Amino acid sequence: MKNTYRFFVPPASISGASVQIEDREILHQWISVLRLRPGQQIALLDGSGRGYSVELATLDKRAATGRVLSEYAAQGEPGFAVVLYVALTRGERFEWVLQKGTELGATRFVPIIAERSQAEASANKRDRWLRIIREAAEQSGRGVLPELEQPLPFSMALGRHPQGIFLSEGPTAVAFKRALAAQPADPIALWSGPEGGWSASETQAAGQAGLIVASLGTRILRAETAPIAALAALMFARDEWILPDL
Repeated sequence: MKNTYRFFVPPASISGASVQIEDREILHQWISVLRLRPGQQIALLDGSGRGYSVELATLDKRAATGRVLSEYAAQGEPGFAVVLYVALTRGERFEWVLQKGTELGATRFVPIIAERSQAEASANKRDRWLRIIREAAEQSGRGVLPELEQPLPFSMALGRHPQGIFLSEGPTAVAFKRALAAQPADPIALWSGPEGGWSASETQAAGQAGLIVASLGTRILRAETAPIAALAALMFARDEWILPDL
């Protein structure tokens, strides 16, 4: 199924061996963007980790129907949950984190309003963010859509996970590898700051709350690079780069 188009659809769209899609956005993508035709095979995902190989039977602007050829377990989910607490950043930088974080296996995103955040928590951005996550999940073969929480002030988000890694610099920071070794098996929380980094008071509060303040090394990473670098290192350390037994 690697070269097959993949789409997340409402679970109710799949009933036994029958498929019926009435979502206008999906239909527009199939007809006007991808120019799919009856007889083509696609992969549908119900969001629970199950995938379905489907042959399209009919397709028009009102609805699409198809038949299920086979059912399978999606292979794109990590063996543990990863929550990314990411400070809001300007423009496309935050969207890039959502996209790449989804591709790498993040299971939940929590946007954080930090002291130095230069972007506002705008409600009209949520639909776009959700679409970016969905498209990245489809492209990367995920079986479950990552969750996107509403933006939270730093003080409200702190303490939601008794353990976690707080990416920051300073005299109290330990090596990321050392911090990772102290994390529980599941879930793992990664905190990454805005342009300019976390403030001194935020870093102090994180340490007092039980988070491990950790550094990614001597090189200074951009706000959008740090969480992705940390997530990639985490997945490598937990053997998520190894292919499953087939």
